[in-house]
Amino acid sequence: MAPIFEIMLQKKDYANSCKLKAKYNPFASRARATDVDFDDMVRIADSNRMLTKEQLYGDTLSHLTNLLSISVKLPQNFDSREKWPLCWSVHQVTNQGGCGSCWAMSAASVISDRICIASNYEKQYQISAQDLTSCCTECGGCQGSHWALAPFTYWKKNGLVTGGNYGTFEGCKPYSITPKCGSPCSTDYYEKKATPKCEKKCQILYGKTYNDDIIKGKKAYWLRGNNETTPAVQTSITQAINNHDPIDLLKREIFLYGPIQACFTVQEDFQHYSSGIYHRFNNSDSKELYGHCAKMIGWGNSNGTEYWLYMNTWGREWGFFRIALNEIPEEAIAGLPFYIN
Repeated sequence: MAPIFEIMLQKKDYANSCKLKAKYNPFASRARATDVDFDDMVRIADSNRMLTKEQLYGDTLSHLTNLLSISVKLPQNFDSREKWPLCWSVHQVTNQGGCGSCWAMSAASVISDRICIASNYEKQYQISAQDLTSCCTECGGCQGSHWALAPFTYWKKNGLVTGGNYGTFEGCKPYSITPKCGSPCSTDYYEKKATPKCEKKCQILYGKTYNDDIIKGKKAYWLRGNNETTPAVQTSITQAINNHDPIDLLKREIFLYGPIQACFTVQEDFQHYSSGIYHRFNNSDSKELYGHCAKMIGWGNSNGTEYWLYMNTWGREWGFFRIALNEIPEEAIAGLPFYIN
């Protein structure tokens, strides 16, 4: 049994504080003592200097100004699945399998949701995470992504095609990476798995060409940046929102336009989450594993404990989860389709 899970069992006050339930996950990864994270941050900081203004900010400043100008009364509890029940993609749980493509899975899911919402249920597309993972070279690949806005700027500039989950023949480019390695798969699989080759053609049973299937976005923007990896972005956001409450900002965005992509650091204990409201295990034995992106779909209050509501990218067994509201994601990103008014 994993040492961190044994420690969690001993710390009953940790679980009782938020009615958190944990169960042993045999697929859980262990953190390794390396300096990779620091090296990555240095490399990212250097690469940021080479990005164009469009790549760095997208439509962030204009969108945030408009977002804060809208008068809206936010409810105490909100779930995108209840507000937009006829959007099939809002209910769909994805699975990244043995590839570090959480960034592509969550981005493709957010884009699918927003197209449906903006078109008033008319456009029920499932955007291809395979297309994003394999063809967006500036985004990353199966080893992860270090620029959270990139999937949305790629959607805006190049467009994306449709594609269903692994094992289906749905859409132009269905996902090709098996989820049989676990939930979630060990990070060892991500390191060994080569990113699929970019092929700009549809599977043989699909009735459209790749170019005919492309759907482009209208806007791509940050809602929250990371002070360590994107300091210039976060400084600009802080100035644009004039110290407006970041929690209120994220709620506004979700309430008005639909789910967003939210990225945070996963600790070892998170892999053993079962139900309840998760908060970081304040124990030196729970090490940081990696950055992870998921789809934030709402918020709520359970017996006085406020939380964010997420859809994960680790398959139906994981499904949805809740995180304490004060655990604000390190990065939050979204975009808008052309169908928006």
